[in-house]
Amino acid sequence: MNRFNQYDPGSRTDLLKWQLVDFIAERGDNGEHGDKGEHGDNGEHGDNGEHVDNDEHVDNDDPVDNSPKSSEEIQKLLSNIRPDMHVPVEERGETPEALKYPLYPHQQLSLRWMSDMEQGSNKGGILADDMGLGKTISTLALMSSRKSVEDVKTNLIIGPVALIKQWEMEIKKKLKPAHKLSVFLRYGASKAPYSKLKTFDVVLTTYGSVGKEWKRYRDRVIAAPQGYDLMADHDLHKKCPIIHPRSKFYRVVLDEAQCIKNRTTQSSRAVHQIEATYRWCLTGTPMMNGVWELYPLLRFLQIRPFCDLLTFSQVFRSITSKVSSSSSSKHQKSAAMKQLQAVLKAVMLRRMKTSQIDGKPILSLPDKTENEELVTFSPDERSFYRDLEGKSQVRFNRYLRAGTVGKNYSNILVLLLRLRQACCHPHLTDFVSVGTTEISEDAMLTVAKRLEAAAIERIKEKAGDDFECPICYDVVSDPTILVPCGHNTCSECFASLTDTSAEDNIRSGKESGSAKCPECRGAAEPTKVISYTAFMKVYMPEKAAAYESDDEFTDSGSDDDEDDDEDDDNEYLGSLKKLANGSKSEDKRKGKARAKEVTPSMLKNLRYEAGRSAEGRRRYMNFLRDNWEDSAKVSQVIELLKRFQETDEKTIIFSQWTALLDLIECQIKEKLGIRYCRYTGGMTAKNRHSAVDDFVENPCNKVMLVSLRAGNSGLNLTAASRIIICDPFWNPYTEMQAVDRAHRIGQQREVQVHRILVKGTVEDRIVELQQHKRQLVDAALDEGDSNGLGRLDANELGYLFGVLPAAAAAASVSRAAAASRAAAASRAAAASSSRGRG
Repeated sequence: MNRFNQYDPGSRTDLLKWQLVDFIAERGDNGEHGDKGEHGDNGEHGDNGEHVDNDEHVDNDDPVDNSPKSSEEIQKLLSNIRPDMHVPVEERGETPEALKYPLYPHQQLSLRWMSDMEQGSNKGGILADDMGLGKTISTLALMSSRKSVEDVKTNLIIGPVALIKQWEMEIKKKLKPAHKLSVFLRYGASKAPYSKLKTFDVVLTTYGSVGKEWKRYRDRVIAAPQGYDLMADHDLHKKCPIIHPRSKFYRVVLDEAQCIKNRTTQSSRAVHQIEATYRWCLTGTPMMNGVWELYPLLRFLQIRPFCDLLTFSQVFRSITSKVSSSSSSKHQKSAAMKQLQAVLKAVMLRRMKTSQIDGKPILSLPDKTENEELVTFSPDERSFYRDLEGKSQVRFNRYLRAGTVGKNYSNILVLLLRLRQACCHPHLTDFVSVGTTEISEDAMLTVAKRLEAAAIERIKEKAGDDFECPICYDVVSDPTILVPCGHNTCSECFASLTDTSAEDNIRSGKESGSAKCPECRGAAEPTKVISYTAFMKVYMPEKAAAYESDDEFTDSGSDDDEDDDEDDDNEYLGSLKKLANGSKSEDKRKGKARAKEVTPSMLKNLRYEAGRSAEGRRRYMNFLRDNWEDSAKVSQVIELLKRFQETDEKTIIFSQWTALLDLIECQIKEKLGIRYCRYTGGMTAKNRHSAVDDFVENPCNKVMLVSLRAGNSGLNLTAASRIIICDPFWNPYTEMQAVDRAHRIGQQREVQVHRILVKGTVEDRIVELQQHKRQLVDAALDEGDSNGLGRLDANELGYLFGVLPAAAAAASVSRAAAASRAAAASRAAAASSSRGRG
């Protein structure tokens, strides 16, 4: 039975049942979660590694639930489709009296559309305008023109922590004093009960804050005794003032709504539970990988019947299934894509910078020029990279022959990480141990026994479920677990957490160099962490054995090379260690010998000491200067900055690695002597805001060094018109978001983007995969047909390592394109047949 028919979410009596039934139904037998990682055993995969158990959907030739209630809900939904770009001027929304500045025409249309959505059955929707088109202003216009006339008046705005202060500033700057809104910032140490929150016009909070509330709420409800009265639990209401069913908001707005794209995360489940009259998603990237990322948005918006997982899976699963040659399969996929397009048309407004209104571009921004800066390795760099690539290929081939690519997926990504870092600077592979696990697998088994008893039980309870990183909110199947507290992060965020603790401590005036657990603020030491695999071996050996027996991506290759593989692996480990520690016989630069032997442990210790004091930071930067080893990319960055200094234009430099930003910072000091600032995830929110203010307001501050994950979304940095991207990221939309920090409303200059790439390396192949991904996702959002884009498969991984031809990877990434062409041909044939009958 459809859960919509089982519980009416509109009934206050059944509210708790409805909210928990979605959580419980997503868990399989024995309390295991329906999503069995990224490759379950007997279910069907979505297009982002999404897994739906067979017991979560019912096979049906007709993918649409034809029950009377479902049909009525679909009719109501489709009634919300209305013109969005072809509205006469006199019928467009006018600039509200409260705003200081007039709306652009496309923002007037946004206001009209959003007002219509709130007055229709949707009670909200997805504003998915391209980055930089002013979604924040459109939302402020809606809040100003459609205020509550009842007791419930509060607009709840949820976003990444980096955007909370920006929302506060926009509200102050864009509204007239006579129409100002009262604002409360609720995150970090700033707490307040609902009785206080409801007195404000606007409450700003973060995904992390509501995610933690959901966990407290869930734990209390699950442990509640028979006869428990949720509505009478005043203590829980005080601890969970946002998601408790007794709390009610007038409007809830999710900024950067793609943050809830993983439906199993705490933040995604939390926002779904918030009580509000109107609900909105703001995102320039509603879909980065595939159709499954839309479900959490529809669930939050309560768009019936597709906010039900069962119905969503029934209707749209064929879009994500593999291509079949049968005409019925092609027809089903084509029909499902048309249904998806109809649903999006009913709930989403999306305009690009190139869209037109009245025959004119909706926005006249200065031009954006994108340049590829192709650099060439020095002989030493090339030798280092080729050796590392060859040894990585040995390891990957071993996995491929053994059929264990899937089981070793994380290890393979680490190998790729080393290659990507070697493209930037040889020292990055030295830095890799800083902020990551500096502990062997055997040592992990010992460290795991130091976990607190409560932590062991807490982790065991998540068996079969995915973990959620509390920093980036991504789903993680094998997280980094801190000892003894047992809290977890993803490996990338743990590296960022420890790598950037130095900056945080120095800027805060602290002497302690230890990073802090993002959950309990306990110490986060690289030598006191374990993997989930190590945890299972100690506390859940049967589950560990089952995990290790998984033979994902089986290959037809012979096992006769097993002994050779072991030799290759030992050779790989020894050679990689030699590479990492450096070769004494070849440790000379042209013209002069190095001042001293530079080893990974030396760099690690210096960087650690940099986090203990300002003096340690000074010694660390001086060491980099005195023992400088050049790289093609860093040299190119400095040459570009030299060129830019001839103008008064400002520059943003993006990299995925804060260690590379350290190296660039060293050369800026040594060769340019100009003022700069940093913006990284390890900085406090206050320090990040101060850095942005200084960069924007101080004409002497010409350069901002930004970590890609911390600064790719939400920031408004139109003071800059030059952008340098040091290293390509897997997802092209992450880079696009970064560029649009500058190329957006308010930009007065032409924007020049410089992407620095090394030809003939893994970066070539990353860029090619980016292009495929961009074409397919853009096709879906532009009402084309698309197939799922999940994680990299064995062919794509082989291509990235250069051990399989481009054709193999192209075949993998282009399956969706084949489906698109087949569906287009099917539509054309149907249209021709229809004309013939007419």
